[in-house]
Amino acid sequence: THLQTLAQAIPWAKGWPLDARAFWNAEAFMWSHKIDRAVRQLITVELSFLRGKRNLDLGCGAYSYLPSVGFDLSEKMLHDNDQCHEKVRGSLEQPLPFSKSSFDSATAIFVLNYVNNYDLLLSEISRVLRTGGHFVMILSANPINTWQRQKEVNSFSPEHWRSLLEGAGFIVSFVEKSDLFFFTGVKAEN
Repeated sequence: THLQTLAQAIPWAKGWPLDARAFWNAEAFMWSHKIDRAVRQLITVELSFLRGKRNLDLGCGAYSYLPSVGFDLSEKMLHDNDQCHEKVRGSLEQPLPFSKSSFDSATAIFVLNYVNNYDLLLSEISRVLRTGGHFVMILSANPINTWQRQKEVNSFSPEHWRSLLEGAGFIVSFVEKSDLFFFTGVKAEN
């Protein structure tokens, strides 16, 4: 298509839409229009208990809900994210480049549906959190849009996600609000 040809001329978009990094770089331009303001406000309120903690925002995209160390595949998303005081580009499919017990909390908002190696990621989140640290995962209760669904690799029930989180060593609470699934895990003692 014409857009694919144009993308080849832009270094950060080369390979779009098939290349995951190029896909998410392009999504950075529209990110602020993808999530309704009321939904953003709800998420901000739900995450307020994490304020003041050293938070790792995994797959942070172009917007974080609290000051964080941002971790994302897309350099364009990281560039546009004003809430991240430290920005690290990397893949959620590989071990995280952070020391053991280096964070008080971690967030993964609308991202776990795009991770093939979620068992590794959940294990890595547990590793980088201190004992008693919080991991908050937020997913849409409704199917994601057709465009982003092309990159979706899993879509599990809340019960399955809860089981996966418990298997990674978290004590889990779950609530559904405004068509969103909120999972809060507390890292248990080893």
